[in-house]
Amino acid sequence: MSQRPASPSPSGSLLKRLTRGTRWAWRSPHHGDRLPPDLDAIVMQIRSDDRLHAKQGRSTCRVRFDSPGGPLIVYLKRHYQLPWPTRLAALLHPDGRHSPAGAEWRHLHKGRELGLLVPEPVAAGETIGPWGRVQSYLMVEELTGFLPLHEAVPVMAARLDPLAFASWKRRLIAAMAELTARLHRARTFHKDLYLCHYYIDLERADSPLYLIDLHRLASHRLSGPWWRWKDLAQLLYSTFDVEGIDDRDRLRFWLRYRRRMDLRRPALDARLIRARAARYHAHNLKKARVG
Repeated sequence: MSQRPASPSPSGSLLKRLTRGTRWAWRSPHHGDRLPPDLDAIVMQIRSDDRLHAKQGRSTCRVRFDSPGGPLIVYLKRHYQLPWPTRLAALLHPDGRHSPAGAEWRHLHKGRELGLLVPEPVAAGETIGPWGRVQSYLMVEELTGFLPLHEAVPVMAARLDPLAFASWKRRLIAAMAELTARLHRARTFHKDLYLCHYYIDLERADSPLYLIDLHRLASHRLSGPWWRWKDLAQLLYSTFDVEGIDDRDRLRFWLRYRRRMDLRRPALDARLIRARAARYHAHNLKKARVG
């Protein structure tokens, strides 16, 4: 297991954070020589239209850095405008990583401590103040050649003959069940556990399975079962209408997962998960009709 890096801390008093502002920044020691030396000063102004998604004070884009140390391709997540409860929390408790980028930076390292394969964090930073402003950024290394499973499964369904495809799915399902159970045995929950957040490299027969977008990751001891049902319902719902996935695949995942979790009441769990997934499906069908 990897060791979590020392957590950088904003300096200064509450008055300084309020009137002058403060910041923290971190960069991976494995990537430092491939990033601009003034990255923290320019990162919020970097322009890239590659895979750009921007809305409601936040953006995500793909950025390539070329340096003597070699090219580095990252996904850059930036948050320019955050709600007032987040700004107030950051002002009063600056070590809390209240911004989405700061939280995900911490969660990526937690995921590694749990033995999960997650994207490599490259750089992160947060500005707190002045006068209630909070901005943050996170860079993660691109999983070059990898696809999300909702795209990968249909590709393999078209590429392989039925027997080879069934064998490939069995290996994939085993890996998914192991990864998901490892997360849940630690009473830690993704809270956005859709098929699109599992990534695999189709050109490698032994490709590892990665889990991405850990910005909502959290641990819950007392309410763990509720969050487990939610994670699994999201995953089940996200398999609906994906070409190449059928009920046998869903059952195979469930049987392997429940053995790894040693569930006490698997029949009750299964009913609750199916019911929640059906509600997600009905809700999204209603939204589609209204739209």
